[in-house]
Formats: sequence, C-alpha cells, structure tokens
Amino acid sequence: MEKMDVAVLGLGGMGKTHADAAKASPFVNRIYGYEPDPERCHKRAEEIGIEAASLEQILANPAVRFVSIAASNDVHVPLAEAALRAGKAVLCEKPMGTTLEEASRLIRVKQETGGFLQIGFELHYSTMYQKVKEWIDSGAIGAVVNVQCRYFCCEFHRKNNWRSNSTGSFLIGEKLSHYLDLQRWYFAGQKPESVYSLSAPKVVPYFRHRDNHQILTRYDKGGVAALNFIMYSAESYHRDPLREILEKQSDDGHFLQYHICGTKGVIETDVFKRRLRRFQFSEVEDGLENKIVETITFPKELDQVYFHNTHGQNLRVIELAAKGKMPEVPPEDAFATMQLCFAAERSEDTGRIIRLDDLPQVPSARV
Repeated sequence: MEKMDVAVLGLGGMGKTHADAAKASPFVNRIYGYEPDPERCHKRAEEIGIEAASLEQILANPAVRFVSIAASNDVHVPLAEAALRAGKAVLCEKPMGTTLEEASRLIRVKQETGGFLQIGFELHYSTMYQKVKEWIDSGAIGAVVNVQCRYFCCEFHRKNNWRSNSTGSFLIGEKLSHYLDLQRWYFAGQKPESVYSLSAPKVVPYFRHRDNHQILTRYDKGGVAALNFIMYSAESYHRDPLREILEKQSDDGHFLQYHICGTKGVIETDVFKRRLRRFQFSEVEDGLENKIVETITFPKELDQVYFHNTHGQNLRVIELAAKGKMPEVPPEDAFATMQLCFAAERSEDTGRIIRLDDLPQVPSARV
C-alpha cells in the first residue's frame, strides 16, 4: 500500500486533532505542520509530534498529497485555494468561507482544478446521527415533516479568545452550521426555501457577536425546522475530577437534543443523556397513540464516536484521498449549508424572511 505525506495547516487544538488522525491512518507516511509564526510553528509541531514546515515548503513538496486546514476561519479559503492549485487533496474545517462569495470562489477553484475538496461536517460520520439517517431512510418514521433542535450551553469561549472577539453572527457559521447541516441531511428530497431568524439582546458583555439564535427554516415540500441556541443559560462548567462531565451537564441546564418528527413516528437524540429513542405512531379507536419502540444508549468511552466524530471523519477522508476517490460529502453540499447560515445572519440583520433563491448560488461548472 502506497503511503502519502500529509500536512496540517493550523496547529491549535483542532490542528492537534487533525494531526492525531493522520498519525492513526495506515495511509500516511510523514506529517508536516504549519503556523504563520515560525517560532510557534516549531514549538507546536514539537508538542504534537510532527515536523514543522513553511507553507511554501508544503505546497512545493510533491510527496505531500493531502492537506488538512484547521486554521482560523478567516484563512480557510486562501489556504484551501493555494492547496488545491498546488494539486493537494484538501479537507477544510467549516465554515468554508466568511462570505458566500468566498465560498463560491472556493467551489470555482475546485471545479477549475478538478481537485479533491471536502468540508469538515463530521456529524455525518458520528454514530448517533448516522443512526438517525438510517432510521429515516428505512421509512421507520415515515416522511420527515418537522425537525427541532434545542442547544443550550454555558459560555465556554472565555474573554479575549479569537472566538469571543469574532464579529457578526460568528456562532452560526462556527458552531450551528453543524446542526443546520443535519437538518438538511434529514429532510432528504426537500430543499430549503426560506429562513427567518431572531436574536434577543446580547447577554455576554465581551462577545463581539450574538450569543443566541432562533433559526426557522421552511422547506419546499412544507417541512419546517427550528434551531434554538443559547450560549449562557447552563451552569458554568469547572472541571471536577470526581464527576464525569456529561453526568454533571445532563442536569445543569445543558441541552443538545433533536426531535425529528415524521408522519409515522419521531426520533429523539440526546447528547447529554447519551441516548437515542425512536417513537412509533399507531391509530387507536379514540385517537393517536405514540410508543417508544427502540432505545439506544452508549458509554462515555464512545462519546466522540457517537456525537462528534472528527477523528473518524478525518481517517475516512484521508483514505478516500489516498485511494483517489471522490469526497463523500461534496463541497457543493457544504455550500448549501453555508447558504442557510448566511440567510439566518441576513434575516437577523434585516428582520426579514430571506429566500434562499435570492442568495448567491453554487457556481455552475465551466464547459
């Protein structure tokens, strides 16, 4: 089996996650890491256990066939564009741009180069959400008509972090894009039509962006989705070595739940209870009866595999690139999720319902 060299651009916490996946891959030989500051680059590369390199060295090295981009959001597109033009396969963290125009440009570069580009929506590779998709595709809950997500948490970005210092509707693209992406995945055969989003006055004083979002999406066959997010309502978490994190957070105001409602039943996911449940409808003499027919739980050791499987995603994408195969989640699909994110931001800015058709579309390939 021929191995390839890979590079990780951006060596913060997420960069280490990407590097660890590369280390675990049987398709990887040498791993290089890049940070724009040479001193930090060498320090972080040594800490992570990879080789430091400049961007120029990485792009000019034909042995480096795969690049992971885990840098800050504002440089995702220029780094991905440079890597694609250098003939590298690219896995880029979301968001795929700070504007839809940027994201559109990246799609165009991918089309022009014929390169491999996948955006990091790792929930497609997470067991909890894969099981939901399996139930939906099997017809277990009938046609999906309503998708509800409640995500309440504590403020954990802290002061003077690049995340807390980001502007606009930063949290939609950075965090909530995952959950908008899932609703699109679950509404198979339906296309998002319009978005109306509201944001209450900010509570976290040092955030330069909004700290809450209530995003409503209407789909073209009548389906409706809601995402309700608040980033301050749960009790602040301070590490307790005597208490497991999700055990504490399951009853302190933290929620990350989905209810996917169909014509024949409902699917519930609950991260903090480590549980999935499937409900089934039946019509009885005096009305509609709903019964829990299947429950799946998982141990804490499988947390990341079940609800945020970045490691598994990266292993799979490296394998696809090494074998010369196409991305499983094409960038055009990620662009459609970006449309939802920017539609929500525009709706909050203007107070209007935003039609997706009025936003920039995926550029058509040039013949």
